[in-house]
Amino acid sequence: MRPAAPFASLALFVLALLPGRASARFVDSFLVDYEVGPLYVAQNDNEYGPNGTRFTAAELGQQENLFLSQRFALELPIASRHELVLTYAPLNVVTEARLDRAINLNDVVFPEGTVVKSRYLFDGYRLTYLFALVRREQFLLQIGLAGQVRNAQVALTGLEGTLYADESDIGIVGAPVVRLFWDPFDKGGPYWFLDLLAFSTFGLFGDVSGGIYDLALTWAVPIVDGADVVFRARLLGGGADVPDRDISNWGNFVSVTSGLRVELPTVFK
Repeated sequence: MRPAAPFASLALFVLALLPGRASARFVDSFLVDYEVGPLYVAQNDNEYGPNGTRFTAAELGQQENLFLSQRFALELPIASRHELVLTYAPLNVVTEARLDRAINLNDVVFPEGTVVKSRYLFDGYRLTYLFALVRREQFLLQIGLAGQVRNAQVALTGLEGTLYADESDIGIVGAPVVRLFWDPFDKGGPYWFLDLLAFSTFGLFGDVSGGIYDLALTWAVPIVDGADVVFRARLLGGGADVPDRDISNWGNFVSVTSGLRVELPTVFK
């Protein structure tokens, strides 16, 4: 985790203790939502190639440290009850470890005892459409669909400089989305919202099995008109088994972040 992250989180927490202003649930407004904080790799199982070895996060030292989680979202109202959300969510996990056993990645064998540098890249570019199904003064339920472009890479490099193997992929996945807001203070104080994106192949695509989920619970506290501090816990995971391509990857990641949710027209008025 970068040194600045905990200090930024502390500063946002202090701001949240200040007297609140008008709550910025900001329905039908032009919004920016940014979060940053530590991420823990709970699971990261990978297997690539016809003779590939299944290796885990623990074997590559990915569970010995926390990593940086960031997410940037732009919310754009397009009509009454309708909005689009553009999201950029980078993830880059880089570690070094000495292998306790040989690992075969796409027919490149890294012998037992090899010191390797590993990289797990999973950048997400997401477009979400949301429709306000239920809209009340203190309650909002939105449903919609999301399409995500993933930029993924799993790579191992032997530090002696002779061994290298990777699996890279650019793909598109779609999923339904549900978002729920609850404002117990009727736009006068802190409020909660829950985001859930989830999808499974349900065995409908031959031998391919896969799924994705992204669940985030947010506590938001107004600090000035047009800006809220947010504290967010997120569970992100999924993966796929693709037998005809000899690919298997399943991961689960946990992050606890803080950030800001800003209504741009109010802030720049």
